[in-house]
Amino acid sequence: MLFDLDAFQISIERDPFRLTICHANTICLRSAQNPHRVKSFNRDENGLHIEFFQLTLHVKRREGGLHLHVTPYTEELSLSFEMPGQWFGHGELVHQAYPLNRIMLPQSIMQTYDNGPAGQSCKLTPAWFSSKGILIIAHTPVAVGINQPPENFPRYEWNLGSEKGPFAHRPFVDQDNSGDGMLTLTGKGLQLSMYMAKDAISAYKHLIDLVGHPSSTPPAELFGKPTWTTWARYKTVVSQEIVLDFAGQIIRHGYPFNVMEIDDRWQSHYGDIFFDPQRFPDPQAMIASLHARGFKVTAWVIPFLDPDSAAFAEGEQAGYLVRNRQGKPYLTRWWQGVGGLLDVTNPSALAWFKERLEKLCADTGLDGYKFDAGEAIFFPADGICAEPIDPNEYTHRYIEFIGQNFKLCEARSAWFNQTAPIFFRQWDKWTTWGLDNGLHSVLTSALTLGLTGYPFILPDMVGGNAYEEQADAELMIRWTQVNALLPAIQFSLAPWDYGQECTEICRQYAELHVEYAPKILELAVESTRTGLPIIRPVWWLAPESETALTCDDEFLLGDNILVAPVVKPGMLKRDIYLPPGLWRDHWNGAVLEGNRIIKDYPAPLNILPFFEHVPYGQEATTGQAQ
Repeated sequence: MLFDLDAFQISIERDPFRLTICHANTICLRSAQNPHRVKSFNRDENGLHIEFFQLTLHVKRREGGLHLHVTPYTEELSLSFEMPGQWFGHGELVHQAYPLNRIMLPQSIMQTYDNGPAGQSCKLTPAWFSSKGILIIAHTPVAVGINQPPENFPRYEWNLGSEKGPFAHRPFVDQDNSGDGMLTLTGKGLQLSMYMAKDAISAYKHLIDLVGHPSSTPPAELFGKPTWTTWARYKTVVSQEIVLDFAGQIIRHGYPFNVMEIDDRWQSHYGDIFFDPQRFPDPQAMIASLHARGFKVTAWVIPFLDPDSAAFAEGEQAGYLVRNRQGKPYLTRWWQGVGGLLDVTNPSALAWFKERLEKLCADTGLDGYKFDAGEAIFFPADGICAEPIDPNEYTHRYIEFIGQNFKLCEARSAWFNQTAPIFFRQWDKWTTWGLDNGLHSVLTSALTLGLTGYPFILPDMVGGNAYEEQADAELMIRWTQVNALLPAIQFSLAPWDYGQECTEICRQYAELHVEYAPKILELAVESTRTGLPIIRPVWWLAPESETALTCDDEFLLGDNILVAPVVKPGMLKRDIYLPPGLWRDHWNGAVLEGNRIIKDYPAPLNILPFFEHVPYGQEATTGQAQ
């Protein structure tokens, strides 16, 4: 059966079932032959009805595409699609190879995780789109496989604190075309929408039309001077004295600053929203002192409550916590032990949480919060809430609450929260170089989050979290350079701990970020009108170029600034792809012709290569074209 939809031709074969979408005689999407035998094939005013022996797949035309859904809703269907072109979307991964064709993700539940077994991370969107203009969105819970590895590859189960396999396995990179080449979606009562567009840019814009975008920006100051946080440098050994001393060091070394973020262990017990009097004997005086020096101050918050906390007892009595089948608070395991979990479906529980957060601000002068956790994996499958929800809905409600009530803040999890006007922090980076949650993944994660509808990206701390590995001067410098032209920058490890050269170069790039903050904010405001990302892939200017579509170590700030950082150790030069047009080197003024790769471009340790677009006819005023 064949029909046309705009400029696309859609054919559906009966036995075995296969769906094919073509444009100009080129296959844009084709399903694998389905092993289920077709029992009947009917068409009426409501679309096509493909009856298998235990279920029916309904295919209905809609504006710009198709809608597929399965009945009865208790039956499971798996559909696999070939992946022509290059594919994007899905969301944050632990091993953030880019584009998606490069990974081998074994079929696994699409659920927000903290350090998931197959590489799932904190901010996911069940949407995938290609350079051929195809967009697929899943509307029901789904397990996803992307170019799945062979059966002999290891599989990992999730158990907090257990071995999950190395980051490089989550997911795997397809080094030798071992993957099955399919996007596989499996679920009960599966519901999918498919849309057809000109190219990846048009497909992205259609995605944003569907999921929405922020209508306002976070506070302008968060795009400017860096945030400084206590976590990576001090971990849980934090106190009033340490915070004030850290602030003094920042000022003495001449670094720009805005927010001082007080991370884990400022409370006596998790869930009690007041300062530990032993560690912070006078928080009002501490915050007043920081304010006097020019800092805003925030504190780290999670939705977990220590069973020994006063808040746990109050929340249990009022019914504000997720319950088990016995009606008691469900004790959820998280990275700092076990605790009760705030019931985000209960309006009274959220009002109680908000009231306590606002009271601490009123009592101490605190300016805002770093909201951590919220992932679906912490929501127990058999947990009981005021309103029944899917685990991913926990993430959505938690972030929705934050976005509606707090401005000077950040969050790290998301599920269809594209409209929230807040900064989304990348998952905790390791102090390493690679795509496996190191420096390079800062860039690919920023691209991926932008392409799933999150423009306000907060890269994790410069230099990573120093959990097992330790930073050195080169890593700190190159990491600062990557962050310098991203939407925001955050320090914790102190550059002055790595020598004078590191101190000076990192300060130079922190100041470069401040210099370009007005441009970044301008793009942020544009994003609230158009939904366009602030950080764009280089294919944004060359959507048909295979070189651009597979470039994973450069990015665009808007349309007019191309950034090509060094993300590998020991490199003092690198190949740079310049999109079509003329591009002026920021540092030496040379104007270069684009639509080509420039080999071995100089990138000494103190230089972040980046270029500004030059309109034709103006190159003579900016330097000699080469």
